[in-house]
Amino acid sequence: MPSENLEAMFHPKSVAIIGASNTSGKVGHTVLQNMQESYSGLVFPINPKADSIFNHKAYPSVLDIPKKHEIDLAIICIPSRFCIPVIEECGKRGVKCLVIISAGFKEIGGEGRIRELEIVELAKRYKMRVLGPNCLGLITNGNFSFASITPKKGHIAMLSQSGAMMTGLLDWAVEQDIGFSSFISLGNKCDADEVDYIEYLAQDENTKVIAGYIESVQDGEKFFRVVSAAAKKKPVILLKSGRSVAGAKAASSHTGAMAGSDIAFDLAFKKTGVIRADTISDLFNYALTFLQAPIPKGDAFAIITNAGGPGIVCTDAMEKEGVPIARFSAETVNKLKEKLPAESNFYNPVDIIGDAPPERYHDAIDILFSTPDTEVAGGIVLLTPQAQTNPMGVAKLCGQLHTKYPSKVMIGAFIGGVSVSKPAAELMKNGVPVYPFPEDAVRVIRGLIDHGQNQLQPLITEKVITQIEVNSQRVREIIEQARADHRVVLLSHETAEIFEHYGIRSPKSRLAQTARDAATMAEDLGFPVVMKIVSPDIIHKWDLGGVILNINTAQGAKEAFMTIMTNAKTKGPSGANIYGVEVQEMIVTSDKQKSTELILGINRDPTWGPMLMVGSGGIYANYVKDVAFDLAFHFDQDDASLLLQKTRIFQILKGVRGEPSSDIKGVIQILIRLSQLVNDFEDILELDINPCLIFEDTAGYSAVDIKITIKQ
Repeated sequence: MPSENLEAMFHPKSVAIIGASNTSGKVGHTVLQNMQESYSGLVFPINPKADSIFNHKAYPSVLDIPKKHEIDLAIICIPSRFCIPVIEECGKRGVKCLVIISAGFKEIGGEGRIRELEIVELAKRYKMRVLGPNCLGLITNGNFSFASITPKKGHIAMLSQSGAMMTGLLDWAVEQDIGFSSFISLGNKCDADEVDYIEYLAQDENTKVIAGYIESVQDGEKFFRVVSAAAKKKPVILLKSGRSVAGAKAASSHTGAMAGSDIAFDLAFKKTGVIRADTISDLFNYALTFLQAPIPKGDAFAIITNAGGPGIVCTDAMEKEGVPIARFSAETVNKLKEKLPAESNFYNPVDIIGDAPPERYHDAIDILFSTPDTEVAGGIVLLTPQAQTNPMGVAKLCGQLHTKYPSKVMIGAFIGGVSVSKPAAELMKNGVPVYPFPEDAVRVIRGLIDHGQNQLQPLITEKVITQIEVNSQRVREIIEQARADHRVVLLSHETAEIFEHYGIRSPKSRLAQTARDAATMAEDLGFPVVMKIVSPDIIHKWDLGGVILNINTAQGAKEAFMTIMTNAKTKGPSGANIYGVEVQEMIVTSDKQKSTELILGINRDPTWGPMLMVGSGGIYANYVKDVAFDLAFHFDQDDASLLLQKTRIFQILKGVRGEPSSDIKGVIQILIRLSQLVNDFEDILELDINPCLIFEDTAGYSAVDIKITIKQ
């Protein structure tokens, strides 16, 4: 359903509270009490055992509310076992939106999961939007929650998948005097999810920044489509929990083992323009900075400090975060020399010495901020409260300079406690974000740069993707034949044929099931050949002698077949399913035709779809781990080129120490065609090419060893 249908949830003119109560301590009592203090619309308490609650007439059910009143929103605060008939009554009464605070649904499994499915069915039948169940509620033009605090109004919209997190954040925000346009507890997300709310909030005139704590995303494609558009309109900042490797599932392929769901979230957020917060403090630091600071018109920043140590720490943080350090022109340096003491450092970071009065800060910032944006886009003002320092005076002058240079980014880092708390508040009052340490200031600048760069990029959903024509029917037949054989791993000759259909070069191969077959096939393919064990249960073939190279005769092929089969049966997993031995055309290189080994692969993320990988290949791929990832969603040639450039092996491919470059264009074509393959066939769960030999110049490549795993 479109996000416009959420209007009645965010700005209801009438609200029914099902489970409203006169008994202190009950959820229905707290919700109605909060509304008494924050909401001016029509209120209808629903409780069959009460005549009135908080001086409002109570009704036995929503069906008993006079027909002249429309009901925009119903808040349900009753035990889950009673919810389904009540929700159906809401549907019959024409209620537009529901907030189901009640717990006891899919989070407990069993009957709870069945009840939640019934809610979804009823919501669709009666076209009601649902927040929850198992949530704290929401705070918009009233406090429709059982939180103990109502924050002040502001321009940050906050989403939280955790109700407990929401209560903690609200308590902290009130102490920090932070206001919100909306605060939404997502709960189980049986209907409306974080994407629906982000879409709505992107259109909300009271919201300037969208922030959220999430634990999962249900529909990756919907997220790409909606959130990428929202992030063009307003900053979207998300804290996603679950970064640990321990939370990732083990995978059978190289690609799956080196990938992880958190990498996929990182990639998805970058593609959609979402700023990812690593910590709760980062989440609010970003949000407050985006409310006050302009998007930088350049990307190089100055550091102004009255202490050398913090200046060095700030410089290190900028290098780590990839924030360029401004290089001053000779004219700027000369102006600084005219105004600052001889002991000062006139280059970045600008150290104005520990005895600096406010006027010295003013002179340095004024000179730097008067430069073109391409020279200095803004600056971090560092202050430590030394004996001669006047923090409040510095804060006031910074406020004046912020007014004088509104397009320049000014971020404060006032290091200290009691000496800088009031000056920091003065800065914030004057529109200058300020943080206790330099690293915080640098991170928010990185966020501003990222958001600014996102505004310049085309929407990911508007990218035009060129596709090649393939024989999809034949590829489908190969996959279905594997299923009919009760296999999830395709055989080598099957992968070779699929690659041929997609124009990806790989050696010709055959499947031999006897030594005689091996000899005949080797002669047909032409010597030399390589022979490999074919078994979905044997992952690392080299380790058990399952691969033999440089076979040059028919007799050699027979002997290799018997050796490989013996090794597989004696050294492989007990009961391994062995289909035979692959006889494959061997790609022979020489001193005149050198090659570089790459690994390429696909791992299908359950949320974000196929994720591509490329990097250093060969037998040490899992140990070197020189790889880079990208999602295959709307993946084009530019994406492929940037992906390859993220690897260290890219420098080798370009050619070093006088060596010629490798066929980089060929690698880019492989990546593009792999992305089409896995987008065409959702059946493909994992795909590995290791090694993929990349030859010099335009001599091409060869996908030597391929593994494709499909859904059962």
